[in-house]
Amino acid sequence: MRFPRVALVVALAPICAFAVSAADDSAASTRPASFAEAGSLSEYFFGKNNLWDSTYDIIEQWKKDHHFPISIGAHHWLHVDRNQFVYGNGYGWPGLRGTYFYFVNFDPSFKIPGDVFVREAGIHLEGRFRDTDDKFRTFFRDTIWTYEAYAFAKTKIGTFKAGQIVQQFCIASDTSWWDGVSYYDDYRYNPSWGVSWENTWKGSDSFSVDTALQYFIRGDRVSGAFPNASADTTAGLSERNTGILRVVPTWKLNENTKLALGVAGLVRGIQGGAGRGVDHMQVAWDTDFTLTWKNLSIWGQYIDSRGVITPTRYVSGGPSDRQNSLSTGINYKCGPVSTHVNYSRGWDHHPSGHQSIFEPGFAFQLTKNVVLYTEYVRWNVTNSKGVRSKFEDGFELALVWNF
Repeated sequence: MRFPRVALVVALAPICAFAVSAADDSAASTRPASFAEAGSLSEYFFGKNNLWDSTYDIIEQWKKDHHFPISIGAHHWLHVDRNQFVYGNGYGWPGLRGTYFYFVNFDPSFKIPGDVFVREAGIHLEGRFRDTDDKFRTFFRDTIWTYEAYAFAKTKIGTFKAGQIVQQFCIASDTSWWDGVSYYDDYRYNPSWGVSWENTWKGSDSFSVDTALQYFIRGDRVSGAFPNASADTTAGLSERNTGILRVVPTWKLNENTKLALGVAGLVRGIQGGAGRGVDHMQVAWDTDFTLTWKNLSIWGQYIDSRGVITPTRYVSGGPSDRQNSLSTGINYKCGPVSTHVNYSRGWDHHPSGHQSIFEPGFAFQLTKNVVLYTEYVRWNVTNSKGVRSKFEDGFELALVWNF
């Protein structure tokens, strides 16, 4: 089993920090009153002054004091088959061996004093790379890529962005590491090149509305989607002139309860599909909700897309003219540990096919900047001929860290 040295260091560092902190007699006096009040496992067991969290705080303060706008991190992934061979056990899986990806963020910005229209301006750049020759997805151009690269201006009427920006079409995160159907269908964590306006209107202490209006000139072939999920993940096709509008009103029902209802629409052009049975336009809409009560959250989401967006959809195997999906999940957080159970199901039509992803798991906040995800994933896909394929049936361990 291959495990890079840097991953081993990151994984063992909290343990070493715990051992050092345990020798500190003052640690007990700084421990949180209960497990639920702890921000990390290191804080709960060894106090707020534990070596790892303290070191992280020192580094972050130094970066702030010296205006050092660079951060780094990685996602390390270990897969284990459940009870029969699917991909084999190891660090990643065949075709995606090695570290899932490393990332580097560059975030210089400056605030403008006074009562002016533009209050802050800057740029955000996130570059990612892999440490093997395996591409992140087969439709990627290289093993080094940009995930986001845009200039922004925070103004009195919202935030404006221009460059490579993540599309805001559905719920931004399902709190898991593996994710569900909407991610693999290319609707979540999908950046493109264009412009964006985002704003939060606060009507009162108990009511606000988040709005995002985006226009993308073209896709960038950068996403976590499954190959042949969309035009941008299909060889010879490209996405052009995509417009997205998302509106999310949120009500604070009482001190502990909050309800958010989201609705979004998407219209995009598709190029390169002439003679391949692909439509020149895709129209999709999303509706979702998130109900939060104390540390418990429940969410649901429905997405419907019309138009042939690829001649060989990875679900049906053919030029399906409609794709829809239903996703839901529940998450409970207790201090530095959270648990989730997510389920999503998708359907292709004309020709037909369907898929489902079941994903329970835990997230452990080891330190302020290190999270360990442990999840079980069962992903089945049935094509238009009724052939069922097991895309995943195993356990995933993902170590995510940043500085």
